[in-house]
Amino acid sequence: MTWEWVVLGAIIVVSVLPLIKWLRRLVWAFCVAFVGMMLIHMQHNPGEATLALGAMGSGLMVARPVRRIVLGGLL
Repeated sequence: MTWEWVVLGAIIVVSVLPLIKWLRRLVWAFCVAFVGMMLIHMQHNPGEATLALGAMGSGLMVARPVRRIVLGGLL
C-alpha cells in the first residue's frame, strides 16, 4: 500500500465523519431487528441462533473501543 492510498483513505474517513452518527443509528436499528429474528429462529435451531447472537453482541462490545482508536488517531 502506498502513501497515496493512505492519504486517500484518511480523506474519505474524515469526509464521512458527519455520517457516522447516522450509520451508528442504522446499526442499532439493524441489531434490534436481528435480535428479534434470532429469538424467533431460536425455536427451530437454538445453537445457530445463540452463536449468531453471541457474535453480534461481541462485535457491538468491541465497536466503541475500535472506533475510538481509529477516529482518535485521525483527529
